[in-house]
Amino acid sequence: MMLTWFVFIPFLAGVLAWIAARWSKELCRWIALLFLTGELVLALYAWATLNPTLTLGNSTGWYAQVVAPWIPQLGIEFHLAMDGLSLLMVLLTLFLGIASIVCSWNQITEKVGFFHFCLMTTLCGIIGVFLSVDLFLFYVFWEAMLIPMYFLIAIWGYENRLYAAVKFLIFTQCGGLLMLAAILGLYFIQGSATGTYTFDYFQLLGTSFSPAIATWLMFGFFTAFAVKLPAFPLHSWLP
Repeated sequence: MMLTWFVFIPFLAGVLAWIAARWSKELCRWIALLFLTGELVLALYAWATLNPTLTLGNSTGWYAQVVAPWIPQLGIEFHLAMDGLSLLMVLLTLFLGIASIVCSWNQITEKVGFFHFCLMTTLCGIIGVFLSVDLFLFYVFWEAMLIPMYFLIAIWGYENRLYAAVKFLIFTQCGGLLMLAAILGLYFIQGSATGTYTFDYFQLLGTSFSPAIATWLMFGFFTAFAVKLPAFPLHSWLP
């Protein structure tokens, strides 16, 4: 249950901040800051108290997991899990989120509520990516970052911000579709070989295929990650 809160507390904070901005811009900022600070404290508490003894797949060293059926007909689960690396990435995300709120405190003066909603929704997607074990869920969180980031660039960016936002949207959407194709490739190859269709990461790890197919699947994931970095030459929207 704690992992679910890690993912959705930022989204809840964003909704509340957007509503609060109708009455007070300062209250909007404080809501976002306090919620993220509280979640950072919760993550530090988890680091100090949880023991990495949970076994998932063939590996031991996981702190916690949440598993719930989502679309069982397609082998899709709401499956979150946290190990040491994902905990570290969540801590980094929360720290940078807090830094973003503090740095923008006096810089963002228009549509303050919507700004914090977009920022918090982006953080929700990022944390979801780091905790997802089901690859379909991973893709959903990956794409959930796209729209709020578009608005962050298009509304509060600098010179040529609309051009940059549209280019970012096109690049990221194309990269995401290539990653989805790679995920579906893993899904169908695993299903045809075993008779079990699943998006579970640990089951897909055992999928066997030729080097040529492996290269194409890697290309799908690599392109999506390179766009999101963004790495040369897929960075041209950023300057």
